[in-house]
Amino acid sequence: MTATPRIVAAVRSALQPRIRVIVPACELRFVRNGSELVRALNEAPCDLLIVETHFNESAAAAALSYARAREETFPVVCVRDVPFAKPPYAALNALRAILGAAGADAFIDLHAHANDEAGNACARAILEPLLRRTPPPPAAPGLRLSHR
Repeated sequence: MTATPRIVAAVRSALQPRIRVIVPACELRFVRNGSELVRALNEAPCDLLIVETHFNESAAAAALSYARAREETFPVVCVRDVPFAKPPYAALNALRAILGAAGADAFIDLHAHANDEAGNACARAILEPLLRRTPPPPAAPGLRLSHR
């Protein structure tokens, strides 16, 4: 890990302010599409990649596949912040399975956590250990933390 962790985030612009709050002590580079993602990963080392499931017309799986095909290794976290149509649990479980099979290190359902201090602390509790390359903590009772 670099002195200031470098995170590349492939997320919609609406989610960028929340990501900044969740990881305030990191260098963040936001990308808008697949070509910007490739450029960002080629320009400088990355300590963590965050990919939103609705990034660039749901291209999360393609971004994840590209990241995993690279020689250097860094954790990849997929996040969701858009509500599903009913029934949500079947769609959410399918999404977790697909992203896990593609090599995601963690999945964070931001839609299940309020955009407040407590909700953002839950997401931070998943990301910080991945930045240190240690296993994430177990989920506390009542928290919706998702790990692979």
